[in-house]
This record gives sequence, structure tokens and C-alpha cells, in this order.
Amino acid sequence: MDLITSVANLARDYGLEVGIPVTLRSTNNVVVWMRPSPVVAKISKDFDASSQEFRRATFLAAVGAPVVPPTVIGVAQPVNASGQWVTFWHYVVDEGGATAAQVAASLNELHSGLAKAPDRTTFPPCSNRLQTALDLLDDPGLRGGLDVDDRALLGRALLDGIGALTSLKDPPRVLHGSPHRFNMLVMCGAVVFIDFETVELGPLEWDLAHLDEEVAALYPAEVDEDLLRRCRIAISAATSAWCWKGVDRGVDMRIHAEQHLEIVRRMLA
Repeated sequence: MDLITSVANLARDYGLEVGIPVTLRSTNNVVVWMRPSPVVAKISKDFDASSQEFRRATFLAAVGAPVVPPTVIGVAQPVNASGQWVTFWHYVVDEGGATAAQVAASLNELHSGLAKAPDRTTFPPCSNRLQTALDLLDDPGLRGGLDVDDRALLGRALLDGIGALTSLKDPPRVLHGSPHRFNMLVMCGAVVFIDFETVELGPLEWDLAHLDEEVAALYPAEVDEDLLRRCRIAISAATSAWCWKGVDRGVDMRIHAEQHLEIVRRMLA
């Protein structure tokens, strides 16, 4: 029995009507719509990450933050399915068409909800992800696809980002971590966020750097433009490094690796 079938059977055991499940996303995790039930299953290999995400989203939904809420199925989540971990969530048909003003307002509401999180001491600093990407640049597996000069360029960008994030005067805030356009949906005319595995500590500029410049301009708080720019460069550098690491997974990874490398070149020129 394959994994999707196993998860569908599990959903049926919990009383959900499931015909033919539909895979919506298959990247770090697999997300499957339990069609026709208004529920999706998120399948993860990491119990701790899955459990933490479920708790965070449950808390945020309870305080009224703009998130896609988990679905209660009558048992503790995540649940085991063929050795992997499954959580269930409300199914949202993305209406699309969000304006920069809507995104900025919803992100500000999300930040307000995250500020109430009771376990902030457990969140890592966002600079950790840059350090992980920097370590990847020393991996011999990258050397066949990334030349020495470009590797050095990405390294400089990552080191600058780490320096910017570790020398802040203001205390860090609790952030989504990756509030890019693939981690938001429009539901009932409002922007809501998904994917809370990357919640971390840092300046609001880190979250804003994942979004269009217009969103940052409309965010209802003071923004440090220099820090925002350095975060944008560092995020593209990290994304390029991660994509070079996975370049053998398909042509899309190489395209993303090269696109973000070009962004770093352009912004540092």
C-alpha cells in the first residue's frame, strides 16, 4: 500500500469521506486534499517539526491570527501513517488576487498573534538558517554546479546577512520565517498564512524580505531599509545554496538556483 492510500484510509477511519485524494504539494512535505472532505492531510517525515507546527497553528487560530486552522479529528496529532507523521488541516480554495495592502495588513496581524506565543524561548534565531546555507557551500557536492567565484559571492552575502542579524540593537520578534507567496492563501477575501515549521526569532525585516517591496512599504511599522535590503540578499543567497544542493532533483531546482544567484549578483553590483 502506498503512502497516499494509507493516509486516505487513516482519514476514513476518523470519519472523513474520502474518494480519490488529490496531491496539492510535494516538496519538503506532501500535502493531500482528502477530496471531497474540506480537509487536507500534511505528511511529514519529522515528528517534532510536525507536532510543533500543529501546536503553533492551533494557538494562532485560537488568538484570531490570520492562519489556516488545523482540523480536529478526535485524536492527538500528528498521527502515524506508514512510518510518517500526518496532521489534518482546513481545506482552502485559494481565491487569489491579494493586494500588497492586504498582505501587509495580514502579516502585521500575524506578527501580533506570534508575539503572544508562550514558547518563544524555544524558537531559533533566523540567522541559523543562513549559517546552515553557508555550511552547504563547503559541501563538495556543490562544486560541480557552482563555480568558485559564485560560491565566494554567495558566501559573502550569507556572512553579511549573519552579521546584520546578530548585531541588532532591538530585541528579536517572533516571526513566521518564510511568509512568501506560496505560504499564503486568500480565504473569504482575506490573506491567511500556512506552514509554521519555520517560526523563528529576528527583525520584522526578515519576514518582509520574503515579499514584494510594495508590501514592505505598506507594512504599518517602521522598517529599516538597509537591514531589509541585506535580508533580501541573504535570503536569495541561502535559497540559491539550497537549490544548488538539490540541483539533481530536477530542472526547476537549477532554474531557482540560478535565478537567486543572479539576484545576489545584481543586488551586490
